[in-house]
Amino acid sequence: MSTVFRLSAATVLDLAGTDAAAILNNLTTNDVKSLQVGCGCETFLTDVRGKTLAHVVAFRTVDGFRLIGAPGQADAIAAHADRYTIREDATPIDRSADNTAFVLAPDAPVTLRDETDWGESNAMCYDVDWLGDQTIVLVTETPGGIEQVLSSTGEMPGDDTEFHHARTLAGFPWFGVDLSDKNLPQEASRIKQSICFTKGCYLGQETVARLDALGQVQKQLVRWETSGAIPTAGSEVRSDDKVVGRLTSVATTGEDAAVAIGIARRSHFDPGTTAQGDGFTATVIE
Repeated sequence: MSTVFRLSAATVLDLAGTDAAAILNNLTTNDVKSLQVGCGCETFLTDVRGKTLAHVVAFRTVDGFRLIGAPGQADAIAAHADRYTIREDATPIDRSADNTAFVLAPDAPVTLRDETDWGESNAMCYDVDWLGDQTIVLVTETPGGIEQVLSSTGEMPGDDTEFHHARTLAGFPWFGVDLSDKNLPQEASRIKQSICFTKGCYLGQETVARLDALGQVQKQLVRWETSGAIPTAGSEVRSDDKVVGRLTSVATTGEDAAVAIGIARRSHFDPGTTAQGDGFTATVIE
């Protein structure tokens, strides 16, 4: 199984300018303003209703921030930032088409993770949680340099399908697959990683704070383990003839077993809760 993956597309957007920190902090759920140069944090960009417009990792740069995440988010982020930038100096620049992203899993060879100077291959390194703690994303405008290093070490990068299999096993939600602009941030089950409740006001903060105080989201992403027929993404699961969940990402783990990410109703938040699909049983796991 591959431990290095080349993504066909990813969002890479820079927000540059002297006021970039203030603008981004006013639009995101995490405390991006406190980041030091070179450091990053997972965060949601939310609209005035508290709905998620994007889910990215924001890294502080010398000129502002670099936002990295699932593909297809750059236009929405740029439009959102522009809408709330009046006289401030903060310019969104979409770098997605110019860059290629490679993902190194936590169990990738030490020679690649710790003993390779990726700067020599014109690549920038970023720490994310996509495949678990200590996942590395390499972003480059010249992917041939990274491919040459991988070839010299005998590593063949996996494709999107293999990446999403690994991501699903790790339980990391992907915007546009598991999440959309119909979701509230708490529904992603990434509260500790992506939401700061002490940073002060931001767009949508009232909704997010109210949900935290009440603790009453009615649906959220959970991890499922299935047995029986292998479900497909989009499969519904039922309990007492009621739809209580829908699987959004599925990774086969055996002839009749799989792990999935999927939305669940409040009745099925707890590990050990079961539901029935078309020829399979789904059990919520940690």
